[in-house]
Amino acid sequence: MAGILVLTVAFAVSCGGKNVKEPKPAGNAMHGTATGMAAIYDGDKGLARDRAIEDACKKLVEQVLGNNVSASSMMADFQMVSSIVESSSTGMVKNQKFLKDAVEGGDTYIVTIEGDVYPSAVGDAIRSTLENYGRPKFMVLIQETFEGETHEPGLTASELSIMETMGNQGFQFVDAATVQDLMQKDKADMKKAMAGQIRGNEAVQSLILDDSGAEVIIFGSVTSAEQKSGQLTQYNKNMKSRMATINLKAVDVYTGDILATVSATAPAMHIDPNTASINAVKACLGTKNVLGKNDDYGQFQAGNFMNQITRKFLESATRRPIQLRVAGLNNQEMMKFRDFLSQRCRGVKKVEVKGQQGAEAKLEVLFAGKTVDLTDEFANKGVNGGFDIQIVKSYPNKVQVVVKKTK
Repeated sequence: MAGILVLTVAFAVSCGGKNVKEPKPAGNAMHGTATGMAAIYDGDKGLARDRAIEDACKKLVEQVLGNNVSASSMMADFQMVSSIVESSSTGMVKNQKFLKDAVEGGDTYIVTIEGDVYPSAVGDAIRSTLENYGRPKFMVLIQETFEGETHEPGLTASELSIMETMGNQGFQFVDAATVQDLMQKDKADMKKAMAGQIRGNEAVQSLILDDSGAEVIIFGSVTSAEQKSGQLTQYNKNMKSRMATINLKAVDVYTGDILATVSATAPAMHIDPNTASINAVKACLGTKNVLGKNDDYGQFQAGNFMNQITRKFLESATRRPIQLRVAGLNNQEMMKFRDFLSQRCRGVKKVEVKGQQGAEAKLEVLFAGKTVDLTDEFANKGVNGGFDIQIVKSYPNKVQVVVKKTK
């Protein structure tokens, strides 16, 4: 429960909510010092300093929360969010003072910080991550059936309800006109997108990412049917009762990974059957398992589906798997190239070997950012790292390169 509350509050902050000044922790229980260090590669002191500060903040947060018995629930929240955003600890340390900030031995950056740990600042860390890696843009594709009549995606009442609720919380959407245009011009690929057939489908990925800018698709079906006798009290013979059923999925367009799924049902009544169906859909979306709604105090409480999308997209954005196919290097040179990727390229979290395909080595790079950011790192760091890197092909989650060792 604590985890859900953190994400709900964090997302409210990330979407432009007012920042509330947090009181300084009482006494010195949340105060401490810690030292972090990082190796300097190719003279890039800026990258080394960033990593040293992250290391110091992470140690400070773990030290303070681990020693403070009353902060056990805070530690649980920190552990949950740190699995999403590795550097979230940086945003949790306030009133920082640098006791040491220097290069030692010519190849190591060492930072010693003093500061106060604010566990609830996790929301600021998530907001910062969204700003750094790009707030996701959404496309909604819902096939809707009311009164036996099917409405194709593009401008359904269900889509508008989703966009209104999530839009009020800061989510950005592809406009309906663009969706309708794509449905007409590229119906076959859009049908695949509606079915969630995105993983490994470069045509669909390029269509969605390049032509609309959407990074997440919410797709599914919504149906509304007349309720059976006895399901709802008929206090007025002129009222029409309808039961809506929704089935939704959210998918990361870059990877094809499912971010969240949900199914829900809810009833509603109105003198007009179509309006009763729309109200029933809104009632479904307003439950705590789907999008959520305002509480009795007028504060929006995000639902599980919305929170799950936020959490999974952040995880994907900060550890996005990019397939890297590398040709031109022997085994020893490939080992040095993997070291170059993991130690010298900002944003690279991990490099794994996935095998060989002909003359190409297959690597998977977990990267904090988009593919274009990784290729920019190649361009900026390759020469100093001793590699001539030629990009042959680049897709949303796959890059093919030819590399030559130069020194």
